[in-house]
Amino acid sequence: MSESSTLSQNRLYHALMSCCGALAAITFGLMSVLVTADVVLRNLNIDLIPAGVEITEYMLMVATFIAAPWLLYHNGHIRVDVILHLLPRFLQRFFALFCHAVGLIVCAVLAYQSLMVLLDAQQQGSVVFKELIFPEWWLSVPLLFGSSLLTIEFGRRLALEFRQKA
Repeated sequence: MSESSTLSQNRLYHALMSCCGALAAITFGLMSVLVTADVVLRNLNIDLIPAGVEITEYMLMVATFIAAPWLLYHNGHIRVDVILHLLPRFLQRFFALFCHAVGLIVCAVLAYQSLMVLLDAQQQGSVVFKELIFPEWWLSVPLLFGSSLLTIEFGRRLALEFRQKA
């Protein structure tokens, strides 16, 4: 693979991760506006947004699974590394490789299961009946998207850790 092709892929991947972060931020912002509007309207005895709570639940799930890959990409995830910094470099590297491998496996399994649930719900024609009515498989899309990107990011981190010199 040529250097320009790799650079182009890196830019595309960075843009994808940036879009995930921006979309999650917008979703969280819209969610806060929706919750505020719903509370104010309910206190005024106006039921203008009957599906407000339900929409907020879906927005929370979408924002969470879209933000997770972006957070991992920017090292914004939770890390307890107080003891890790006291260990020799080769053990630090071993634990980094181990954690990236476990993350890759767990996220790959989650992506696979999400795909299976999505396909099953689609095949059965399952529908969510609450205030909103829509195909149930739609709920699996954010989970599949997020867990697939997390799998890719853990794979990328694993590859980068392998390439580093000990």
